[in-house]
Amino acid sequence: MKFVAMHHSPNLRRPVAIIAFGGWNDACDVASTSAEFILNAHDSTDVFAHVEPDALYDFQQHRPIANIRDGVVKSLRWPTVTFTGIERPKDDRDFVVVAGPEPNFHWKAVASSIAETLAEIGVEEVLFAGAYVGAVSHRDPVRLSGVGSDAVSVVRSGLDSATYNGPTGMVGVVQEACKEIGIRSLSMWAATPPYLGGNPYPKAVLAMIEKISDITNLHINTAELIALDAAYTQKVDTALEEAGSDIADFLEELDTYDEPFLGRLLDPAKEPDLQTSPNLDPAGSEELVDEIVKFLEGNG
Repeated sequence: MKFVAMHHSPNLRRPVAIIAFGGWNDACDVASTSAEFILNAHDSTDVFAHVEPDALYDFQQHRPIANIRDGVVKSLRWPTVTFTGIERPKDDRDFVVVAGPEPNFHWKAVASSIAETLAEIGVEEVLFAGAYVGAVSHRDPVRLSGVGSDAVSVVRSGLDSATYNGPTGMVGVVQEACKEIGIRSLSMWAATPPYLGGNPYPKAVLAMIEKISDITNLHINTAELIALDAAYTQKVDTALEEAGSDIADFLEELDTYDEPFLGRLLDPAKEPDLQTSPNLDPAGSEELVDEIVKFLEGNG
């Protein structure tokens, strides 16, 4: 079965691919939001392929999205992984963004199809975005770890070398498929604070975008993210104060951890809804207070 449907062949120069899957690899929506930010940062984008969804998703978990206005169905959007080309005329190479919800089925075959499609359009390098829940505070710089197809890729990236032995997500499977056909790859993992729950985390998105810019030498304007990070950090500080718990001791305890890669700690059943775009609006803190209080009560 051919899982990737090509709409047309893109005209891209030495493209570097950015891959992000929503789901288990995507604490606080960091990976999917990073992909969305890159797409929104460019005026012209070209969706040239997608993964056929019928055999891949449990539609009771990933339901199609209906757009109804004034009693009329305008569209029905199915969950899928899309391939989007981004031309960078002022640079000597272009972007491909591969993003969508993590599939439920046929991982190995889908991963091979994704890797083969990237090879067909001339992708020379793949960067994966991922995030996990770690023993970190929102007040500290974001910890980024790297997993490469070879040791040189990690060293050149300047990322901490990740150490981990356990379950993997679609990121790990596609990365292995890329390695098998000779595409160099690097997955980048951002640690997110455990008390944020499913709330977005702009600081990690900013760190991810800056690292992608650094590795690819393709500048992405992050002015909006910098402002959003400042506003959101203030929101979290306010929520921690309103939580009414002895949070200072807890944050101090987090600083004593020195594990470079802790793996995902969240219960997958509590994943956020990945069918809608992440909301990074920093206004208000009531929901965040609830998340923090629940976390502290469960770990007191």
